[in-house]
Formats: sequence, structure tokens, C-alpha cells
Amino acid sequence: PGDSYGVLPRPCRALVRLTPQSGAGRALEDFQAVVQPMLAEADIATTVFITERPHHAHEKVRDEDLSQWDTLVVMAGDGLLYEVVNGLMERPDWEDTMKKPLCILPGGSGNALAASINHYAGNDHVAKKKLLTNCTFILCKGLHTQMDLVSLSTASGKRLFSFLGFGWGFISDVDIDSEKYRRLGNARFTLGTLQCLAKLRVYQGRLSSLPA
Repeated sequence: PGDSYGVLPRPCRALVRLTPQSGAGRALEDFQAVVQPMLAEADIATTVFITERPHHAHEKVRDEDLSQWDTLVVMAGDGLLYEVVNGLMERPDWEDTMKKPLCILPGGSGNALAASINHYAGNDHVAKKKLLTNCTFILCKGLHTQMDLVSLSTASGKRLFSFLGFGWGFISDVDIDSEKYRRLGNARFTLGTLQCLAKLRVYQGRLSSLPA
């Protein structure tokens, strides 16, 4: 229903988390060429924070004052948004902070959430620059709604939060081991799969769940 949606204010202040190495290494270039002009037309002012190392975005959103921003934008793959979500959930004020709208703009090798949002917005299945344009246009319209998160606690006591799903074992190894091939874009996963198949491992674990 229409009343389940919120609307970003105008003018709007957006903090953009961006990883230049995401995908084929064109995230910053695509942001400047495609995203920034569209946001400027929509009266959305941007401040860009460029991540410099793994977990950098996690640490920044966990520790810094975010009150001056109306929305947090992640331009990268699903991995950076995962960092941001978990950083936000570690804040003492997480209940209030998680009410701040989050936006994902596809700029990585894996852009499953952006593709899902594009689908549920009623758009045709597209990829690359067209998907980026569609998702930027969704941000320009300013509509936002709630999204479920998955919570998982490990045997060591660590609690993790995710969207879409969790991966463990072979699938996770492909994702992690293929990091060094990031410049290949989506082809990194194919190469990573072949390498993991060549040195196939045995995984032992136990999955348990608690009643809601």
C-alpha cells in the first residue's frame, strides 16, 4: 500500500560510501558520470566517502555521527552494504540509526540486492549501466520502505546480520578466494569456482535454529 512508503526530504543530504575497486574498478568513474548529475537534478547533495581497506566502511558507520545525513548510499557490490549494515547494528543507537534510509547503487561484481529492488520496482531485467541508472532514478524519486534482515549467531558468540541470505562452505570460499580477481568483474566467480573445484574441501558444521 502507498502509505507504507516514506519519502526523502528535499533538499536531501546523502552520504555515499564508495569502493573504487568494486566490480571492474569503475565505481568512482560511474558515480561521477552517471549518478552525480542525476542526484543534483533531484536536489540531493552528496558527500562521498571512499573506502580504503576491508572493514573501513563498517568502522566508520559504527563510530561516526550520522545525524547530519538524510540517507546513506552504498555504491559497490553487496559486500560493502553487508559491512555497512553490520556496522550500523553495532551502534548503541542502532534502533534509531536503522530507521535512516539505506540505498544500494550497483557498482560491484555481485549486485543481487540492486537487481532485486529493480525487479520489485517493476522494471525490466537489466545489468551494468542500465541497472545503475534505474537504481539511481529510484533514489531520485525518494521513496523508501522497510526491508527484513536475517540474524545469525555463531557458536563463538558472534552475531551477524544479512539481507537476501547467508553463505557458508563452498559458495563462501568462491566469493572470498576470487577477491584477487576483482578486476575481471563477474568472471571472477567463474574462475574462483574452477579453482575451488580443483582443491575441493570437506566442510563440517551444524546448523540449529531457535523458535521465534
